[in-house]
Amino acid sequence: MSDYDLFKSRFNEQSLKDIYLSYIHFTPSTGVDGISANDRYDFMAEINLILKKVYTGGYKFSRYKEKLISKGVEKYPRVISIPTVRDRLVLKALHLFLQDIFPENSSTLIPQIMLDKIKNDVKNPNFKSFIKIDIKNFYPSIRHELLLNKAFNKIKSKEARDLINKALVNPTGKKVNVCGVPQGLSISNILAEMYVSEIDNTYIKLAKTSYNRYVDDILIFSEGEMPLQLLNSVISDFDTLKLECHPYDEIGSKTIIDNLDKSFDFLGYWIEKRKLTVKKESIWRIENSLAKIINAHKYVTNAKSYITENKLNLRITGCIYEGKRRGWLFYYSQMEDETILYKLDATVKTLLKQTKLNAIIIPKKFSKAYKECSRDVIKNHKYIINFDGYSLSEKKELLSNYMDVEVIKTLSNDIIHSLFTKRVRHLIKDLEEDIRNNS
Repeated sequence: MSDYDLFKSRFNEQSLKDIYLSYIHFTPSTGVDGISANDRYDFMAEINLILKKVYTGGYKFSRYKEKLISKGVEKYPRVISIPTVRDRLVLKALHLFLQDIFPENSSTLIPQIMLDKIKNDVKNPNFKSFIKIDIKNFYPSIRHELLLNKAFNKIKSKEARDLINKALVNPTGKKVNVCGVPQGLSISNILAEMYVSEIDNTYIKLAKTSYNRYVDDILIFSEGEMPLQLLNSVISDFDTLKLECHPYDEIGSKTIIDNLDKSFDFLGYWIEKRKLTVKKESIWRIENSLAKIINAHKYVTNAKSYITENKLNLRITGCIYEGKRRGWLFYYSQMEDETILYKLDATVKTLLKQTKLNAIIIPKKFSKAYKECSRDVIKNHKYIINFDGYSLSEKKELLSNYMDVEVIKTLSNDIIHSLFTKRVRHLIKDLEEDIRNNS
């Protein structure tokens, strides 16, 4: 199938309707127009407008709403671009089209798969040293002309080219985007992966090494002792793409070369004595989120203990939703130091005792949930919440924690499903906050 046929398979009325209902309808974010994707949103009218404008070359993106996320003291915040509902629909369809064209770049950002490989590499006695490289300002540094040259080698459709061009240069806030891939768009990750894929492929094939890259973090294991030539070669190759790496010869640099008997961190894990454990900052983050849930109980008028208990258990065990394992514990399921889990269980117990909730809230345990995480078959999880397996009555029961029961009885099954999906996605968003700053 040609790229034009693939584009038409994504940009037609039925496809856009399916994309809207599957990916957009239950999402709460709003763009500069303040419009949200709710049941009153006339998505069919928008789809007709999209198709008319896209195929005549007249489609224009509204400027992206700017959201700033702190990266810590003395660091510039990360700029997130938030499109309008209509633009999110166009961008998601474009993202699926790009996956069709570049399938090799569509599923690379799954940290758990990479961490499983790293866990095995760390234990490999043949590897003597490691190289850890950090790329400065990865997304904002991507050059449009270089990216488009790579993309357009395989994309000939003028409609697709037009949309990619416009999405890249579209301003976030008041700033025109002359360089870089806006962060927060559904197409951002696959475009960034495409940009560096040739370098990745070169070093993945290299003998006597193991190359791993997750966004702007690179970790290479080598059988050689302190392979400085390899480090310089990688930095030089990224420089050809105008991507600057942190220098390794500066004190406190994020780029490191050392023997594998030394400790270092990667993607929120702490690697020490060839074992994976969890960075202290990541432990503090989950402890703070647990304390926030428990302490909030005493500040809510007529707080219901079962709601606090449900929130606490969800934070402890994580959950399964849309076929994915989500939450802090699933992310750190590669850890090899179970004492962390027992300490977290003790922390929960102490927090409940301090707030005098220990008699009315019976929490689940990190230590037990961790063992459940090792199960390969998702549906076999019993201790961990599986929202995918919820029946209609269970969905109503969950909603009753937040809505009047008599009102729920009057709602149709479709509305129950809609409200349940929105509520669960809100809960999942909170879970993802605990692992967002894992690098």
